[in-house]
Amino acid sequence: MAFVGAVTRWDLYWADLDPAVGSEQGGAHRPVLVVSNDGFNAAFTVVTIIPFTKTEGKRRRVYSFEVLVPKGIVTAAHSSILMPQQIRTIAKTRLHRRIGAISDASLQSEIEARVLEHLGIAFEAELH
Repeated sequence: MAFVGAVTRWDLYWADLDPAVGSEQGGAHRPVLVVSNDGFNAAFTVVTIIPFTKTEGKRRRVYSFEVLVPKGIVTAAHSSILMPQQIRTIAKTRLHRRIGAISDASLQSEIEARVLEHLGIAFEAELH
């Protein structure tokens, strides 16, 4: 069942990311984080998301451009890895049940930094 309603930045949802092509993160039941701003989210029928992968049962390192999200935020069972390298825009109809939201400011800042790193966008503290 597709989601209908307001979507806000930092919301966590279960989403259908199939069909996936090649190394795209897919899955009919994949947790995702909404990172597009609320003005965009309200005005359009699409949202920008970053998918997660689980750490449980995997021998997978967390790369410097990824974010390890502690157990209990995305799922109660295990920690999750947020993958900014898989950022994409999807139709809101791909969103299913809302899981919750990331409200911790330091975690939000870390996620923003990793997204900017992945996109090659750097902000200097002092503008010329």
